[in-house]
Amino acid sequence: MTATWRISASSAAPGWLGMPPLGADDGHWVAERTAALRAAFGERWSDDLDRAVPALLRAGLDRREADDLLSWQLWPVALPVFSIVRARVVPSAALPDFHAAGAAVQPIESSTLGPGVQVTGRVRLEEASASAAVAVLAFDDGEAAFALSIDPTVAEVADLSAPALLDLVDRIELERPDGSAFRAEPPVGLVADEAGWSLGGAA
Repeated sequence: MTATWRISASSAAPGWLGMPPLGADDGHWVAERTAALRAAFGERWSDDLDRAVPALLRAGLDRREADDLLSWQLWPVALPVFSIVRARVVPSAALPDFHAAGAAVQPIESSTLGPGVQVTGRVRLEEASASAAVAVLAFDDGEAAFALSIDPTVAEVADLSAPALLDLVDRIELERPDGSAFRAEPPVGLVADEAGWSLGGAA
């Protein structure tokens, strides 16, 4: 569904590194973003980071997927940690039952997209025998749904990423294939859990 949708996204929060599409010049992107992070880290930069940061940037690029409308590496603080954030458009019917999955669900409002839901929870990483935090901001008009999500990551990184994610979703503009602006409808039958950013759900 994403091929003919258009998205414009910006954020006042620091740390957003928009990843190039698959097949782009990854080497040039890694070099430019390494230089930008070196400047952002300032006194925290070290010789070890000269080696580690390019490797981390390349590892993030390896997680791009063809279904992403846009994808970012979000480096929320001057430390070598980041989350992967994806923007996707899917059919409304493809949205899962978040409550049934054990997630915490709260209402959210975007000034550009309209009403939606904020979904937070935990998933089990079988390969690491550990628990990870996930977050999804979803907006649905009954036919198509826009989802902005943080890939599973440690809870502390998800918490650090939350303010920037909420800032971004309040500025996103999404255009349908026919050129009209996407605007979500109020969630139907939403039973909200506790208010605010929460990493509740399955342990």
